[in-house]
Amino acid sequence: MTLCAVANQYAPDMDKPVMRIGAVAELLGVCVRMVRIYEERGLVRPKRKNNQRLYSFNDVCWLARIREFINEEGYDIDEIGRLISLPACWQLKNCPENLRTDCPVTESPGKQCWEVAKQQGRFPNCSTCQIYRIATERDTQ
Repeated sequence: MTLCAVANQYAPDMDKPVMRIGAVAELLGVCVRMVRIYEERGLVRPKRKNNQRLYSFNDVCWLARIREFINEEGYDIDEIGRLISLPACWQLKNCPENLRTDCPVTESPGKQCWEVAKQQGRFPNCSTCQIYRIATERDTQ
């Protein structure tokens, strides 16, 4: 069973920031500096409390997916950053098939799913999506 499957099964709130950077690094099998690099490159945005990074289980699952792209697919960090700006976020996040069928981006290729949903009058909960958070933070910077 994967880390994310276990987290989905046992974590009551996958988006609650509860883990410090050291625990995240240990779960991912990387050094703390590597997790900081992911943050510096804009691939993850942990919450902060009292100047400490706190990661949610969703953040850890996202970082695990990034590690898969690096280790299994041969992407580098800059390429992943470019991929995030592409519309098919479900491919990046490895969303299950049942979530893909309801994804509004399948109806409008070439646009981000939250843009399509907004145009259709749907209001998905994008606040838990790492790709949405990264993209919207880039837009406001």
